[in-house]
Amino acid sequence: GIPAVVLKNFRSKYVGETEGNLERVLNVLRSMGPVVVIVDEADAMLGDRDQGGDSGVGARTFGMIASQMGDTAYRGKIIWMLLTARPDNLPVDLKRQGRAEVHIPLFYPTEQAELKTMLLVLAKKSGTSIAETDLPDVIPHQGNLSGADIEGIIGRAFRTSLLAGSRTITKDALTTALAGFMPSTQTLEREAQELAAIIECTDIEFLPASKQEKLTKFGGREKLQERLTAIKQILEER
Repeated sequence: GIPAVVLKNFRSKYVGETEGNLERVLNVLRSMGPVVVIVDEADAMLGDRDQGGDSGVGARTFGMIASQMGDTAYRGKIIWMLLTARPDNLPVDLKRQGRAEVHIPLFYPTEQAELKTMLLVLAKKSGTSIAETDLPDVIPHQGNLSGADIEGIIGRAFRTSLLAGSRTITKDALTTALAGFMPSTQTLEREAQELAAIIECTDIEFLPASKQEKLTKFGGREKLQERLTAIKQILEER
């Protein structure tokens, strides 16, 4: 396997220390290669070249990271994974080929098999388990549950099961948690995220059939971009 590190906050309130911290981090990464660098909430974590209000610190650190990502001497040695729910907010400088070359979109699970697998996996992650025979034949809210939603349902079912004296999630507890859960009604925000994911995708093979159909129905990425822009305007006016 390849070692992976998560890029944490390297910023400091003292003048010049932020850039020094980042340079030390980059030096460690260069010496570790091959290594995967995971940057969560990348659109907020990395900033952009035009960032202001901090005496140019944000712009300089952005430039240092962008330069390292594009350094061909470390191609295949330092692999950057930028995670974000809003890829449209990432600067073009970071998204271009040679830096973040492959854009893989992740969508809400839409198939019953996917939902059941996620329930089993997230139960294990939460320190418990569900018997496959206790899974409902049909998981409600199909297509409207995010990974966080499913994890929340697992948490509720686990607490109910613990109160009933069971260390594993019972069928009744899971059924009750699923029936009582109300998915988010932020439909415009979710649509904006989905449209951005489709638009930013770099390979048609990464898109599920339903998203490929949506792309065709709208008439291509340019039309999807128009829809995304319209949604952003509506959200800004709220």
